[in-house]
Amino acid sequence: MTFVKKTMSRIKSFAAPHKGLRNVLSKFSYQLGHTNFNIPAELSALKQLGRDMFALLNDHAATENSHTLRNLEERAPGSSQHDMEDHARLEEIQAELESRLSSFSGIESPDEVHEYYLDFSLFHSIYLEHIHEEETVTEKLLQEHFTDEELTNHRIAIMAKVPFPTLCLWLKYIVPAQAIAEIIGMLSGLKQKASAADFKAVMTMIQAEMSNDRFENLIANLN
Repeated sequence: MTFVKKTMSRIKSFAAPHKGLRNVLSKFSYQLGHTNFNIPAELSALKQLGRDMFALLNDHAATENSHTLRNLEERAPGSSQHDMEDHARLEEIQAELESRLSSFSGIESPDEVHEYYLDFSLFHSIYLEHIHEEETVTEKLLQEHFTDEELTNHRIAIMAKVPFPTLCLWLKYIVPAQAIAEIIGMLSGLKQKASAADFKAVMTMIQAEMSNDRFENLIANLN
């Protein structure tokens, strides 16, 4: 009889935040495609989603640069250069897209709106390629040069510096994009550390982003 040896899954530093980013980027792309810029409420909703998206994109790049990539660079000099250069290039495009979104007033022509849609779609594709490379190349470098205990400590250090409103924003897009088992692992720790009022606020926010069936399943498992 042949037994297949199962190996333990390693800590994946990028998995959760990247799921959240893929979620918000896709939501923005979808909403941008059908928004009527001449209807103030629709344009306002798009701008709010855009503010969420750009806030997370900027926070993520800053966190990677100051924590994840800095730690990797100290352990393996030169290994973070490519990602750092990508971040600089992407941040320049992000800033331009964010500025254009905030300037829209509802008097834009269909051609102007479509041009913005195409420009964002190009950025979206470039960004997806960037985070795919981080998860297939940089992730392996982190696992090669750090133990799971060290990677866990890195995550704890990052979380300790995240303001609660920013954490809530991340959870809004990360949680719905994860499997129930992943969500349980994430929220169980938060439930122990956050106040009852803060945790209730987080769950109310998450409920609005999930189907009733998934949310009820989450509650049943979380309890």
